[in-house]
Amino acid sequence: MKKGFCKITVLLVMLFALTACGAQPLPEQFEEDTVREAAEQAISFFNEKDYQSIIEMGNDDFQRVLKEEEFASQSDPYLDKCGAFQEISKTIFLGNIDEETQAAYGGVVMVGSYEEGTIQFTIAFNEDLTVESLYH
Repeated sequence: MKKGFCKITVLLVMLFALTACGAQPLPEQFEEDTVREAAEQAISFFNEKDYQSIIEMGNDDFQRVLKEEEFASQSDPYLDKCGAFQEISKTIFLGNIDEETQAAYGGVVMVGSYEEGTIQFTIAFNEDLTVESLYH
């Protein structure tokens, strides 16, 4: 479990570093439309508070580390504060190739507009479009 948590944490740090230092484009293994659709599905589950479906979109480590109750306790306050979802107002695609394993990762940062605010989602996918990490 620690190994999986560390992997997810490292991937999140990598994604934040990419967005802070100028994002790398999506690797050639990914198409923007496909990544967008997968991310929008995860955000739709989030807005419906269907956290188990988000967890099921994840890789084995993601599923092992995250539990629905924990996800809800971290996510519900955002939804309660921001109100009803309106639209995705901004989308930025980014990617990375792991130098050690040569595994490709595609990511997206999406800003959701809600009645009373915004929520920024950072979602990373592996080549199978399985969620590696999701941060809001």
